[in-house]
Amino acid sequence: MAALDYLHRAGLAVEMEGERLRVTPAERITADHRQYLSEHRAELLAELNAANDANDQPQHLIQTAATASTEWLAARDAFYHHLMPCRSCYAPTGRYCPAGAELRQRYSETSMV
Repeated sequence: MAALDYLHRAGLAVEMEGERLRVTPAERITADHRQYLSEHRAELLAELNAANDANDQPQHLIQTAATASTEWLAARDAFYHHLMPCRSCYAPTGRYCPAGAELRQRYSETSMV
């Protein structure tokens, strides 16, 4: 990142457009910067390619009820609406009536995505 750092310290931003370099803001580019760019073009392209490759990796997604599928929300609601009034079901000990056990299994097996 040494080549990019030099240009960033000079207040310049460098982007890749295809196989070309785009340096902004243009009014800050001096003759020395132009010479540096021509001498270090390959290094700059390699650094920008490496930075872009790191961004292509998928980000870790956090699944919450706010982003869940409608099927998951329906299964959750059915389970909890049964669980609260049912006198036979007691979740802290894992005790469920047959209907509660079926609803819990469906809730557990439904994908959030």
